[in-house]
Amino acid sequence: MTMRWWPLLLLPIAASAAPSARPEDAIASLWRAFSHEAGASADVATLGRLFHADGIVFGSRYRDGAPSLRATRAADFVKSLDRIGDDAFHECEIVRDVKVYDRFATVYSVVESRTRKTSATPDFTGVNSIQLYRLGDEWKIVSLYYQVGKDDLPIPLDGGVSGRCLDAG
Repeated sequence: MTMRWWPLLLLPIAASAAPSARPEDAIASLWRAFSHEAGASADVATLGRLFHADGIVFGSRYRDGAPSLRATRAADFVKSLDRIGDDAFHECEIVRDVKVYDRFATVYSVVESRTRKTSATPDFTGVNSIQLYRLGDEWKIVSLYYQVGKDDLPIPLDGGVSGRCLDAG
C-alpha cells in the first residue's frame, strides 16, 4: 500500500491562502504576515491578498520631536517589505476592537513589535486603525493607519496584556 503524503504538505499553504471570512481573520493574518525570522521577509503574498487593490497605508511617528505622517499606496507598502531582513521581526497584537456594519468594518488594534520574540519588553508599540470592505466573501483592507507610540505617552491597553498575543501561533 502506497501512502500519499504529499497532499499533506499543501495543507499549510491552503490554510494561509484561505480568504478572510471575518474581519478578525483578516487582521490576524495581517499581523502574522508582517512577522518573520532573521534571514527572511514578511509574507508579501498574504499581505498583497489582504489589501484592496486601491488600498492605502498611513504611517505616523515622531521624528526629532515633530509629528510626521506618510501615505503610501498599499501595493507599494507591501512591495517595500519584500526584502530579506538581518533581524527577526515579530508582531504581537494585544488589543483588538472590531465594529462591523454590513460590508464595512473598522478595527482598533494595539500591536507590540519585537526583534526577539521572547523579549520581555517590546522594541516599540503602536496603535492601528484598519478599515475593511467585504468584497464578495472576503474582507479586504482599504486603509491602514498606524502610529508608533511615544515613550512619554503610554498607550491604553484596555484590558490587553503586554506580551500576551491575541492570535499566538
